Amino acid sequence: MMQSRVAAVLVTHNCEPWIAKTIASVQQQTQAPVSIVVIDDRSTDDTINILERQQGLSPIPFTIQQASSTARNVATRIAGNFVQGVQLAANLGADLVVLGDHDDTWHPDRIARQCALLDQQPQALMVASDGNLIAIEGTLRGTFPVPSDWQSFTPVEQLRYTLRHSIATGGASMLRPRHFAGGLEVPKGWLHDRWWSLVAVVRTGMLIDEGIVIDYLVQAGQQVGLSTGNQAKSGAGRLAGAAPTPLQALRKLGDLHEHLRPLAQSKNMRAQLSWIRLVRSLTSS
Repeated sequence: MMQSRVAAVLVTHNCEPWIAKTIASVQQQTQAPVSIVVIDDRSTDDTINILERQQGLSPIPFTIQQASSTARNVATRIAGNFVQGVQLAANLGADLVVLGDHDDTWHPDRIARQCALLDQQPQALMVASDGNLIAIEGTLRGTFPVPSDWQSFTPVEQLRYTLRHSIATGGASMLRPRHFAGGLEVPKGWLHDRWWSLVAVVRTGMLIDEGIVIDYLVQAGQQVGLSTGNQAKSGAGRLAGAAPTPLQALRKLGDLHEHLRPLAQSKNMRAQLSWIRLVRSLTSS
């Protein structure tokens, strides 16, 4: 079986203290990526200079592109940057795209591990792995828990769980972008990892990996990340926590019904994304 072509996609913003270490961890993979794509979101520190120096020294093709997203909402802006990077990587010929944050360190076998998992299951769209938390004790999976018997869940059970819980952290995930069938674009107000995991689930292609593939740096004031999961909330709290206002929460329900539902692989899955079933799933205990 031919090995997939893997591209690494990083999104950066004012990450001068960490980006050189992050890039080094990408370049030192046991299975090297065929390309590195960096989308920089208007950095005002020395990030661009560091990236350009790394680009000049890199044995791996290295593309730096400025972010085209102008959205004010932080989550949407970050999602837009990752969409831009994934689309560029796919256009450059990548079969698989491994995502990275600008301040995390990749374990040397990350690409090899995640690529093998997706190559073994060609129908899968996404694999979400675990990571060590740096600066606080614990792991990503401890914050975003997934049942140990996830792979034995029926597709509908996986969807119901994913509607209620965040199951993937983008910085520890890998995608098969060409299989997203229109689901790669992220609706306004959604985080990229949250939306893509939902798309992967409705298309019966979400893999959960318990392996540790990154060291995830936890910093004060992070606007997205560990604080956005709402994992402990139940009932109406999940729906209220999904968006800052009732109107935005309603719009998110609309996105699930209008944009996610057409991607579902079966009539039963589509039924779970009807308005009535969505409200029941998100407000029940």
